[in-house]
Amino acid sequence: METNISNDLSNVFHFFLNREYISIANAKGIYLYDDKGNEYIDASGGPILCNLGHGIDEMANVIGTQAKKLSYVHRIDFTNPPLEEAAKKVCKASDYAMEKVFFVSGGTEAVEIGVKIARKYHLDNGKPFKTRVISRWQSYHGSTAGALAWTGSTSRRSDFLPYLHDFTHIPPAYCYRCWFNKTPDTCNLECANALENEIMCLGPDNVSVFLAEPISGMSLCGVVPKKGYFERIREICDKFDVLLMFDEVMTGMGRTGKMFAYEHFDVVPDILALGKGLGGGYFPIGAVAVPGYIHKKIADNSGMFGAGHSWGGNPLGCAVVSKTIDYLYEHDLIAQCEKMGEYLDHKLQDLYSHPMVGNIRGKGLMRGIEFVENKKTKKTLDPKYAFSARLAAECLKRGMFIEYSGGCDRGQSGDMIMFGPPFIINETQIDKAIEILNQALGEDLLSHSSDVLTF
Repeated sequence: METNISNDLSNVFHFFLNREYISIANAKGIYLYDDKGNEYIDASGGPILCNLGHGIDEMANVIGTQAKKLSYVHRIDFTNPPLEEAAKKVCKASDYAMEKVFFVSGGTEAVEIGVKIARKYHLDNGKPFKTRVISRWQSYHGSTAGALAWTGSTSRRSDFLPYLHDFTHIPPAYCYRCWFNKTPDTCNLECANALENEIMCLGPDNVSVFLAEPISGMSLCGVVPKKGYFERIREICDKFDVLLMFDEVMTGMGRTGKMFAYEHFDVVPDILALGKGLGGGYFPIGAVAVPGYIHKKIADNSGMFGAGHSWGGNPLGCAVVSKTIDYLYEHDLIAQCEKMGEYLDHKLQDLYSHPMVGNIRGKGLMRGIEFVENKKTKKTLDPKYAFSARLAAECLKRGMFIEYSGGCDRGQSGDMIMFGPPFIINETQIDKAIEILNQALGEDLLSHSSDVLTF
């Protein structure tokens, strides 16, 4: 099944420096094809990114057409029709809860620009000491120095800690492994109330923004907060004039069965970061969207927001964004995502019969599985086995790519995988994906310590 390219023969500086990589030559629908013609189900849409499916002529054509017309113009000096149209469509998709959009080149950049917008808002509101960012442990917000400082995934941070500013993290909204030893029946939203405690300790006049994924990405693989969590978070933010920022880089643009994941909760953020699926899997682009009052405060005072990078708001990316949104609506793909997400969840429930499947969670076509050594105690598997990495490798041998992750138990251990296929997946294809996973789970993956590379 596999065709590999050795790192010794490649000039590419890969993520894993000692792994042989399969060379993917083309893709169509939900499938990847290597250079020998072997087929793989793309069960995670890359890193939960390829929402529309691979090889769509309409998406390719819009890039070519726009490139011939206008491939680049600098956003500081000019606007352009694709930029204006894309911003309008993002705002309309939010039912105008968001009114202004700042386009960037990807999700990490969106998170950093969002935090800078919060800073600028407070400066222009006469509160220059509001600089602190509070986020959550077991979160992921990007890999640049700023975004990594706000990230709570310890394995992602560990190598680069000397370069990270010391920002504050509070416990995650993670009912399966509650940091307060509560159950859903005894919970009083202690994980949400931790935000108020942290704001008070830092001093309310010093806190700018609270940053959170509405549904957790790869660091916790699809954890959904308990009902009432974000409503309480919103109350706390409003009480102390702290902006609420949602990192919807992974969850935005339909992935959870709604256009934006915040629609699952009775809360609208002050700042919304987007990426990944914003380009449908066809162009690297991100965005920050804000309600009118955020933009107005800056416009009516300093009148300038001096941040961003050269490729922000470029016509090629913006043309892809507009086409992505059109394609989602024209093909009713968000409803399809919700429907297939429910079917996937139904099929996944059968896996609870496996002795190591501890928890299944998520929304839409964003479904995570956490594996344990002991279901009763929720004891994690020994990291020496690299269980989730080996499981993903076994799936790949059988013709399915799936994303894996670890460190869900306070960053020390834990094994997870995440389903996030293109929205066009159907029931037969889901059945096949579950069949492959079942086969892989049937292998003895704990017989000896693993040499599979993981992180």
